[in-house]
Amino acid sequence: MNSISNNGFILLTRGDTFKAPLFINWGSKACPVRYYIKRHPEVTVYLGIMEPHQPFENAVIRKTYNAENAEVNECGDIIVKLKSTDTEYLLPGKYYYEVKIDLGDSDIDTIIPKTEFFILN
Repeated sequence: MNSISNNGFILLTRGDTFKAPLFINWGSKACPVRYYIKRHPEVTVYLGIMEPHQPFENAVIRKTYNAENAEVNECGDIIVKLKSTDTEYLLPGKYYYEVKIDLGDSDIDTIIPKTEFFILN
């Protein structure tokens, strides 16, 4: 079982697979602009899942997406995936996820700040 709430909280049963589109908004909330990673080979997107009080750099789960390896949906959004082996040995409880983008010119932006991620038993 997995679900994403309206506030971005994710619930995932330990050992389950997870797939969800990642809409990268390069505009504003009032005027969203979709960012197409396939058009930007120099860009890398990083997903980290951390224990509470753990920095992004030490995430227990790390995923990297770029123009070469990212699977995208029909809208051009990256499909974020977790395999069952990514979570099968993690303890149930509260974690956090965060997503950052490296634009290839030493500019790194956080596109999703630390948000709650729950692993259920």
